[in-house]
Amino acid sequence: MIRLFARLDSRAVEIKCPASLAENVATLFGARLSSRAVPIGRVHVDFDRPDRFSIESRHGEPVGNLSRSELLLHLLDAVTRELIFELADEVALHAASVLAGSRIVLIAGPTGAGKSTVAAWLADHGMPYLGDELATVSEDGVVRPFARALAVKPATRDLVAGMSFARDWRRLCDDEMGLVLAGLQTARPSAARRCRLILLPRHESGSGLAIEPLSPAETLLRLMECNLNARNLHDHGLALLRQFAAAVPALRVRYGEVGELAGVVEHIPHLVEGAQLAPPELHRLLSGFRPRAREALHVAAPAPAPVQQPLLPATPRRGPVKLTIGMATFDDYDGVYFTIQAIRLYPAERLAHVEFLVVDNHPEGPSAKPLKNLETWIPNYRYVPRNGPSGTATRNAVFEEASGTYVLCVDCHVLIFKDGLARLLDYFDQFPETSDLLHGPLVYDDLSSLSTHMQPRWRAGMFGTWERDSRAIDADASPFEIPMQGLGLFACRRDAWLGFNPDFRGFGGEEGYIHEKFRQAGRRVLCLPFLRWVHRFARPLGVPYRLKWEDRIRNYLIGFAEIGAPTNELEHHFKELLGESVAERIFTDIREEVARPG
Repeated sequence: MIRLFARLDSRAVEIKCPASLAENVATLFGARLSSRAVPIGRVHVDFDRPDRFSIESRHGEPVGNLSRSELLLHLLDAVTRELIFELADEVALHAASVLAGSRIVLIAGPTGAGKSTVAAWLADHGMPYLGDELATVSEDGVVRPFARALAVKPATRDLVAGMSFARDWRRLCDDEMGLVLAGLQTARPSAARRCRLILLPRHESGSGLAIEPLSPAETLLRLMECNLNARNLHDHGLALLRQFAAAVPALRVRYGEVGELAGVVEHIPHLVEGAQLAPPELHRLLSGFRPRAREALHVAAPAPAPVQQPLLPATPRRGPVKLTIGMATFDDYDGVYFTIQAIRLYPAERLAHVEFLVVDNHPEGPSAKPLKNLETWIPNYRYVPRNGPSGTATRNAVFEEASGTYVLCVDCHVLIFKDGLARLLDYFDQFPETSDLLHGPLVYDDLSSLSTHMQPRWRAGMFGTWERDSRAIDADASPFEIPMQGLGLFACRRDAWLGFNPDFRGFGGEEGYIHEKFRQAGRRVLCLPFLRWVHRFARPLGVPYRLKWEDRIRNYLIGFAEIGAPTNELEHHFKELLGESVAERIFTDIREEVARPG
């Protein structure tokens, strides 16, 4: 075993790993590695078997059976967590950083805001990359970026991989897990220096470019949302960040596509650096860009609906687990609360191996703060805000954000029968390499009637009609194959998830499509009779999100095209349901939209 040390200034984390992995580890953390140090944290990496790895750390749960790509991502998270776990003399910010002239540009924000993508884009425009995910701020205002490889999520992997700078960087991971890039800039010597500008990106598909200067008070609020070690500081870092926000100007940058940044954002750091103005003068200069009525400066698209409340920060990752129980939600606090608490009332469900993950698809809505606050009561709970289009495809984010080797994705108003989770964990122990899509019987409100699957037939604007296979009457019966099932509950190994089409919009269209996608990949769709669940169907107060026939039909057409399924019955059904002229108009509009470039 080789001992290496990843450093953030004087702090070091010991990494023990097989000699064959030493080069990969060294490349991940560049010049921050040394052979001697007194560590404040430890991470241990070893082989499970050839080409499969395990990892454990002082402050994280052990996890095994990892591919090389999974191991690298887990290692990046584990080392970052160890570095800040007991940090109490500086504020650790969830931020990437680049160099503009002699000063740092800090790119801060919650998970999913687009930090790594903007950092990559600035690096592609000549600003040396310093670090991703973590930077600390000291009382004297000095910023210390953590020099680690750039890790890009699957959704933006191809975009970043196509940037010119990426051709000269080493690709440590480039697969369905995402993209991890390391280059010469990653190995820069200690880059601690003053910060000249804070960028707070926010990716909203279709929004266009909007740039808005923030007051010191607004900047403070945003930075507190990115504070990773607030629990270690006597005032949660408030005084230090107040001083920092007063000294460094900040811009909120909203964008729909990365190309919209061109010709604008890459010039701002150089203008700010070249101006050589004192902080109050810089604040005044940038405030001149704020249009009347405090509206943001827009390019290419009108503004979205006004923000109702600040975007709350994601809960920091707590380390790998065996199973993530994840759910996407849109203003359904009650559903989330009772689904999770019902599980926690079952003492036999082995919750030490479980993570609860909530992806909030309306993080500016009234449920956001109560959902976020659950992290203070539930130790294995993680809240992740996810702005942008709402709907079916948001569940992809559950798999992107999950720390579990396996993922159980549920609607945020599903109740799971007692012993179901324990038996699911046993199932994964028995079949650790399964790539199948797993379901269980839906149980109705009488708690006895059940539906084991759906038949691929059209009814009332939906593809799939509920059916029951008598083999599942006995909860101890063996698993069996089914054609499709409602997606209120399904499970899959995280790295085997094939994903909903990212072009889906709104709700509907997923049943049948995702099941056929698994079969075409040579996998099975199974019913596990023991994995029983109850679904709340009634919504007497209505649903808080948009339900449109156009979205559902659009998703069906896109999904059927992806799996090569004919659309004759689809079109016939909706013409009967909605009327031929209405349905024909919808089909025409959708086909014209899909055919447009981009």
